[in-house]
Amino acid sequence: MKKLCIILALLLAIAIPVSAGGSGESEAQDSGKRVFTFWDSIFKTDLNANAYLRTVKEVFEEMHPDVELQIITKGRPEQQIDALTIAFSSDDGPDAFGYSVGSLMDPFIESGKLMDLRPIIEKNGWDKQMVKASWDMEQQLWGDHRYALPIEHTAMGVYYRKDLYEKFGLEVPKTYEEFIHNCEVLQENGIVAIGNAGKLPAITNRWFDALLEKNCGPELHDAILNGDTSINCPEVVESLYELKDLSRFFQEGHLSAEESEVYMLWYPGKACHFYTATWQADTFETQGQDISLYGYFRFPTDQTPWRSNSFCYGVYINENTPNKDLVEDLLKAFASDRAFQTAFDEKTSIVGSRPDVFDLSKLDPLRQELITDVNNPDGSYMPSNEMCWPPRLTDELFEVLDQVIMNLMTPEEGAAQLDELAAEIGFYRF
Repeated sequence: MKKLCIILALLLAIAIPVSAGGSGESEAQDSGKRVFTFWDSIFKTDLNANAYLRTVKEVFEEMHPDVELQIITKGRPEQQIDALTIAFSSDDGPDAFGYSVGSLMDPFIESGKLMDLRPIIEKNGWDKQMVKASWDMEQQLWGDHRYALPIEHTAMGVYYRKDLYEKFGLEVPKTYEEFIHNCEVLQENGIVAIGNAGKLPAITNRWFDALLEKNCGPELHDAILNGDTSINCPEVVESLYELKDLSRFFQEGHLSAEESEVYMLWYPGKACHFYTATWQADTFETQGQDISLYGYFRFPTDQTPWRSNSFCYGVYINENTPNKDLVEDLLKAFASDRAFQTAFDEKTSIVGSRPDVFDLSKLDPLRQELITDVNNPDGSYMPSNEMCWPPRLTDELFEVLDQVIMNLMTPEEGAAQLDELAAEIGFYRF
């Protein structure tokens, strides 16, 4: 009965669209307006909170007063993927949607459901205007095709308590050895060196990604992410060993900890480091924290180039949309100065892919550090989860990381297990 209720709830979430734009499809039809549908997750579609998307809607509808851009909520991201899969399988997909740039889009691309936006992007010069790392990711994933217009670019790195660094005479680390030294000093003085929300496996995975970049270097790391070489290699094994060693600095019980539990240590100054993303600056403010207490640094990989860990979010267009005449203007609204500037002015949002429109002098020191990392001239690497690996391989990776940390599996066994599954599901391209 419980399972049946869950299934029914999911079906209802998928079947019954919720318009965040303030009016439903029937209302738009009653008014005689054309409808252009845009799906996104519940984290994006609150137009009171999302100044960027609200402004996109305004800009687009000013260009086309006879059209309603209908913004429809499709639950959490995993529910949205389910809804897209069902809709595209019956040729009933939305005109457009927002989602992370990654391998989860591959089935839609392979079945011809997504429009290649490269001609429109190059015509409007957006390939030279937006964050270069976003385009590099699409190149890595899809070669010369551009299936997403990137609208957000998020860097991930190590946040730290500046007051604890000052108290114990620590410097921002430039090498991995210096980072380990800092963790040891903190631990010796009764501070949790690293807060880790291990119940969310993607957070533990951030440390593994950083170690993989350190041990592989850019060329081999990208080859592993792209399936161009075996996962079962000495560098992956070494990264698993180092993750296991690094976990000695995590708080007790970290594998079952939520982010909120890390905050309970971090905010009172009982923990120092947390590996998280650009959005954390906004989280500090919404949770009433003094943002001046926190700093940020790119994980020291000891590599040249010294790349950032980042990912992007984009707008996709249905290849079979009946509203193809509206597509370019929709993308113009998403790429507009006005949309990014409004988000910056109202919310100090710095995740947008148009940092050229931001007045950086208005930023606090922490956000200036974040913008610097987003625009790292040395480039970036993608997370080794479903951003570039297929979901089954991602799930296996998360399991391997936990098993290695708990001493239930050796790093050698973990690398071999990932390699076996990668070969079984056809991930490898060599």
